[in-house]
Amino acid sequence: MAAQGPNVRLRTKLAAAVVAVVVGFGLCEVAARIIYEAPPDPAREPQLLYQADPNVGFLHVPNEQGYLDDGFATINALGLRGPLPEMPKPPGTIRVLAIGDSTTFGWGVNDRDTYVAQLERDLSGAFPGRRIDVVNGGVGAYDLKHDARLLRHFAPMLKPDLVLVGVYWNDLPFEAVTPEGESLKGGGSEMPGGSSGNAPAKPFKIGNNPSRLNRLLRRSRLLYVLRRAWLAAITPTQAASNTVRWEMALLDGRHSEAIDNAWRDIESTLTEIRDMGQADGFAVGVVIIPIRAQVEEDHPHAEYQTRVRAIADALGMFVIDPLPAFLDEPPDRKRFFIPYDRIHFTAEGNKVLAGVAFDTLRARPEFREAHPQ
Repeated sequence: MAAQGPNVRLRTKLAAAVVAVVVGFGLCEVAARIIYEAPPDPAREPQLLYQADPNVGFLHVPNEQGYLDDGFATINALGLRGPLPEMPKPPGTIRVLAIGDSTTFGWGVNDRDTYVAQLERDLSGAFPGRRIDVVNGGVGAYDLKHDARLLRHFAPMLKPDLVLVGVYWNDLPFEAVTPEGESLKGGGSEMPGGSSGNAPAKPFKIGNNPSRLNRLLRRSRLLYVLRRAWLAAITPTQAASNTVRWEMALLDGRHSEAIDNAWRDIESTLTEIRDMGQADGFAVGVVIIPIRAQVEEDHPHAEYQTRVRAIADALGMFVIDPLPAFLDEPPDRKRFFIPYDRIHFTAEGNKVLAGVAFDTLRARPEFREAHPQ
């Protein structure tokens, strides 16, 4: 038998190396799919769109259906999520209006899985003799000032008996300054419409608009996880760094003039909302949306909930604090949050929010007086 030449041996070795790489990658991919959850798909079509609104800044395009990540949402004629509330409000109806940002809207979950939808089912089941509406007034990318504008616009037509204000830590005006008080160049909200309502004239998207490469990487669990690790290792942008600094400052219970000023801004807007309630005859409660790190880790010095509660108590608002209910769950609490998402809850996480809200509301006089017995 003739001896193999150098070229044949080289090709054999290259082929063996390619096979080894392919097999190794395949095994690593299988392991990654076992260990890591699938990422949400921000490019899923059709996607929900937003449009400028002269009254509130921006809203969802009315009468549309579409996805935000993997959550399918239905928008009514008012530009709000869920079925269109009956107007004028039917006599005897108890109406709850939940306002807030994407955590109230239910980013990434289907219509029936938002905390608002689950709360309506819980209340309707507990009070079968009464009609109960829980209206979802959450809009992605809103801050507390947007919430106040939305409430001022919609409360006269919806006539709520109760308003739940979802407060998340990023309602603090943190973009233009560090927790230590250092001003940032180009800081300030860049969300569409801001607080002045100058949103784009044409319908637009909010959230991720992944590149073609990003979409390709999401097909491989291994490559997606490696990419995220690499992005976390490189120098973050100034905006991302400041967001983390503020979150950690709140989790550590730090104090500074900048932090105190930010909380005074929250108090001012909640006072405006409280005054609307007093003028229009609806009670106002604050839902303190917990930080993911509080749910999954131990942060005993955090004063986030404490400061929100102190403001609400001083203003005569009732408080719904879901954090203790989350902490009563088993230690592995990642299931309450959408994978690779620092903010948004899964259907199971929304269920916890709804359960705590239900326990608070059913003891309210509006519902005690409505009990059929």
